[in-house]
Amino acid sequence: MENLTIQELWSRQEAHLEETRTFNAEILREVKTDKARSSLRSLLFLPISTLLFFVLLAAYAAYFAASHLDSWYFIFSGGVVAFFSVLLVVSSIRQLYWILSFNTAAPIVQMQKAASKLKLAVVQNLRIAAMTLPFSPFIGVFAAKVLLGVDIVASMAFSVILSFGILMIALEVVSWFILRALRPKNFNKPWLNWLLQGSGSQVDEAMGFLGQIEDFEQEEMV
Repeated sequence: MENLTIQELWSRQEAHLEETRTFNAEILREVKTDKARSSLRSLLFLPISTLLFFVLLAAYAAYFAASHLDSWYFIFSGGVVAFFSVLLVVSSIRQLYWILSFNTAAPIVQMQKAASKLKLAVVQNLRIAAMTLPFSPFIGVFAAKVLLGVDIVASMAFSVILSFGILMIALEVVSWFILRALRPKNFNKPWLNWLLQGSGSQVDEAMGFLGQIEDFEQEEMV
């Protein structure tokens, strides 16, 4: 009878400990996932502002190109600005989707994948910026005409136009190196995390909160 009582007490104690562990896990998950979501939501200003700005810029650049059909370099420069603006708009929409669809009720692995895809979308902005480098001279032509009303190509000598071409080739090489550096395998490199401070570091912060939940659950399984 005494042994039976001890076994009952032991079973009750085990059940109580299990309830406590479950409660603690639920509380930790709720707190950390809320913090992770808040970290990601703090990124909203970046894609929203980028989206609005480049929608307007893409529309104006397309109008600019259509208004200068008598000049190939104005058509091309307007087309370049419109094209890369559209790419940034698409990237911003992706960022908004991953931020707003972040589901705190999903499994930890699924939330981590969603955060990783958001970081990929943020880095994509840097890749797009790198891709524009070879076309910087034409973007300069566009900016000079729009902001200053100056046709800088018309006033260029042949030697300047040749330098124009050489600059584009040099920038193509720089762009290639930057794009290689911004590959997914480098996403955890310190220099990239430093570069993303304020515009993507929130993703790593959210990943840290999710990692704390994962560590706690693994410790409980041991």
